[in-house]
Amino acid sequence: MKKIFLLSLIILPICLFATIYFLDKVSFLCPIEYKSDIVIRCDSMGDGFFSASRNGNRRHAGIDLLAQAGTPVRASRLGIVTAASQNRGMGKYVTIKHLQGLTTIYGHLSQISVRKNSFVRQGDIIGMVGKTGNANSRSILPHLHFEVRKDGVPVDPLPYLE
Repeated sequence: MKKIFLLSLIILPICLFATIYFLDKVSFLCPIEYKSDIVIRCDSMGDGFFSASRNGNRRHAGIDLLAQAGTPVRASRLGIVTAASQNRGMGKYVTIKHLQGLTTIYGHLSQISVRKNSFVRQGDIIGMVGKTGNANSRSILPHLHFEVRKDGVPVDPLPYLE
């Protein structure tokens, strides 16, 4: 009985520390660290608001957070990296699966700092802002394309960040 009690005194603090260490500090962290308010990209090629009109009768599935190339991009919540790859439209991008059916996507990165299947905590650096994919036009300002999906359906990320 004494051994079980002593063992629980050792295990309990470890479990408590692990829980606190891995909990998100806020509901959603903005992936770009701004000194004041969030800045959405608006340039001669269009604006970066959710559901903005795009070529081919498409709608923008995320928001474009304006930032200098090379600015660190941070995970908005803890989760598992399901993609750390590159394609024509998104350029270099990272996808993170979170609890409650949420997924976040970070696109147009100049550099990816995580690997597929790795665990990331809220605030971990996952890459750097860039102009890859269809954002490489000279007319488009450097930015982070940021998406939030709920059960696979794109939703406006701004309410999550405010």
